[in-house]
Amino acid sequence: MNPSISQRLVAFGLPLQYDALPAAVADKTRMALLDTIGVAIEAVHSDFGVAARDLISGWGGPAQSSLIGQAQQVSAQNAALFNGILSHGQDYDDTHTESVVHGSAALVPVALAVAEQGHRSGRELVAALAVGLESAIRIALPAQNRFHLRGFHTTAVCAPFGAALLAAKLRGLDATQTTHALGITGSFASGVMECVPAAAGSKRLHGGWAGSNGIVAASFAAAGTTGPTTVFEGTLGVYRSFLRGDELDLDSIFTGLGQDWEVLNISPKLYPCCHYLQSPLDCALALRERHGVRWQDIEQIECRVAQGAVNIVCEPWARKITPVTGYDARFSLAFAIAIMLVKGKGGMPEFSEASCADAGVQACMKKIRYTVNPAYNVKDMACEIIVTLTSGARHAVEIAHVRGAAAYPIPQEEMLTKFYANTAALGRARSEQLAEQVLNIDRLGDVGELMAGLRAL
Repeated sequence: MNPSISQRLVAFGLPLQYDALPAAVADKTRMALLDTIGVAIEAVHSDFGVAARDLISGWGGPAQSSLIGQAQQVSAQNAALFNGILSHGQDYDDTHTESVVHGSAALVPVALAVAEQGHRSGRELVAALAVGLESAIRIALPAQNRFHLRGFHTTAVCAPFGAALLAAKLRGLDATQTTHALGITGSFASGVMECVPAAAGSKRLHGGWAGSNGIVAASFAAAGTTGPTTVFEGTLGVYRSFLRGDELDLDSIFTGLGQDWEVLNISPKLYPCCHYLQSPLDCALALRERHGVRWQDIEQIECRVAQGAVNIVCEPWARKITPVTGYDARFSLAFAIAIMLVKGKGGMPEFSEASCADAGVQACMKKIRYTVNPAYNVKDMACEIIVTLTSGARHAVEIAHVRGAAAYPIPQEEMLTKFYANTAALGRARSEQLAEQVLNIDRLGDVGELMAGLRAL
């Protein structure tokens, strides 16, 4: 009998060691680690961060792993849950755009929690994190955004499997146990996306919950629980259950596996909002700065987007042009364009309740409409904005590829600028020290050294 998808992923990931990672993959993994830690630190004192801390810290359990920015330790799965909520809660986390997986927000907290619990080295952490990210991405690739179109959050469906493999690898489970861990994870994969059109905050839980469930699945497998070997391709497996009736190329999971690393195509965000809004924000900025467009002079704004963006940032349109909270605004195409045209900025302060109530932003949003460009795909997350001025003049800006993947990289200097902004409360000297420690984590003999510093923030 041919090996199942689970068995093939385990055979790839479980034995892989740090020295076998291409240098570019190790570098990208460390940068994902740095970016995610910075985003989590920025969210420590947010309302949802404080609420999650108060809840999770009261659950008790063994002191295994650290909560970022908190003195105490909790169980590894609860640490991954909390730190994952911080990492995904501002929607400032990275995305592999073709698979639409927010891998780092779910899996970096798992790597930190399990490595700390087991006193693993930085090299072991980086190798396991790279394997977990690559696996989660490849599990999602055959769907080509169909999970989202069917109403399921791709991250919540696919990232738990990467988390289970990551946790099993760091805990030293054998191949049979790890395969069972992936099978068990199938009982936990979920993530209904109604939270986005309903403007509910529960989406903030998806990254942390995915990671926590992966740790729990690995724990059950270590304790002897079995899971289906055919959890992905089986008659009632992931693909047939979530995407029933769709024709999928499951062989694409393994195309170039181990040689062509999809980790290299993870795209960080430079704005704290849905990835579908990164290019529209850049387009609006170009209209303002390169073409001198003033929002008061605009008669109409047309934004052309990919079909895959519609159910996330465009519909229901009546709600998207009247966001109420900063979190609501993070999934509004109209708000993103308006805030950049009106304010010229799209950072953390701009995605706020005050900005939603701003008269200029509200007026500008009413000038916007969207259409679908059938030539655009999810991988590129392209966008074109065409403005017609009251004078009759027209200006257009198109961005064909969102930045961040291997072909369109974001320089390390820009990523460090983002990190220093997210950790500004620590002071520049401490931020630089932390960045150096994370980017050189392969020199750490025990990840607990890093986590002790993150507890002391």
